[in-house]
Amino acid sequence: MTNQVHFIHEGIEIWCDQAIHYDQANFFKAYGNVRMQQGDTVTMQSKYAEYNGTTQFAFASGNVKMSRPQSSIETDTLFFDRVKQQAYYRSGGTVRDTASVLTSRIGRYYMDQDKYSFLSNVKVTNPKYTINSQQLDFYSDSGYAYLYGPTTIESETSTVYCERGFYDTRGDVGYFVKNSRIDYENRILEGDSLYFNRAKSFASGTNNIKVTDTLNHSLITGHYAEVYREKDSVFITKRAVAATIQDKDSIFIHSDTLMITGKPENRIVRGFYNVRLFKSDMSGKSDSVYVNQKKGITKLINIGSGPATSVTKKRTPIVWSDNNQMTGDTIHILNNPETEKLDSLKVFL
Repeated sequence: MTNQVHFIHEGIEIWCDQAIHYDQANFFKAYGNVRMQQGDTVTMQSKYAEYNGTTQFAFASGNVKMSRPQSSIETDTLFFDRVKQQAYYRSGGTVRDTASVLTSRIGRYYMDQDKYSFLSNVKVTNPKYTINSQQLDFYSDSGYAYLYGPTTIESETSTVYCERGFYDTRGDVGYFVKNSRIDYENRILEGDSLYFNRAKSFASGTNNIKVTDTLNHSLITGHYAEVYREKDSVFITKRAVAATIQDKDSIFIHSDTLMITGKPENRIVRGFYNVRLFKSDMSGKSDSVYVNQKKGITKLINIGSGPATSVTKKRTPIVWSDNNQMTGDTIHILNNPETEKLDSLKVFL
């Protein structure tokens, strides 16, 4: 724009339509189409601005926009400390990154670190998901976000909740470490530490793991789990326990490792090593177990190959019911899929 007032002061240039300069105070006010330029990396535009040459502190108001190579800040009022190389707002602002739009009531930008700190009503909007948090630190050069306080990450296929965590907003990968859970369409994963990869439809958890099947009314616990959303499968190990409801009764399966595969209407449960099965009127143990919920069949199987070890100690299938004990190489427990009541029990020697 031609015929504008132009100031230069220790590395900063300012253009505006009108200005008042206080020479003794080393201070000026700028009005109309204000533009501040610091080197070739920071540009700030506004309707009004003030600048103190002694403290190198700037204030801007009215459609303020500060632009950097990777991001920009838009707000009504912005404070800029050139000594500390920090800019901040207190009355709401929007940050536009290469992949996301971030809004908050309070925000501070640390130029040396290319870092934003957001407080109060923080929201990150991405074409694939939305993050809502009370406190979030964001690094513009990498797209890394550090989450503090109650936070949700919502998309069409999942909802993540945590109270402390990390999320790569460009790589769609996250780690969550406090009160964390991931909700899929029919499963909920909870644990002390969770890993999430949106592109691979994969999540894993470590320590105090719970996987809830909301359609089949089952719960699996253990200390390490992997969930594959598209394959609709779960792998869980380290003191794994599966609990399901059948005929208004609870069935528990303990084993070193559990695998659950298949769509909700055709779940298959497999357990390996040191399997124990408990029901109010029946219990059993074996090397491995196979459960087909659609067909109503439970197989207790003796693996029977290779040497037994401390991990894979062989267990001949045994079932106890009332005062009866049945033993065989394989035992089939058959239930009516509709009534979920026990039909028969077959022992194969």
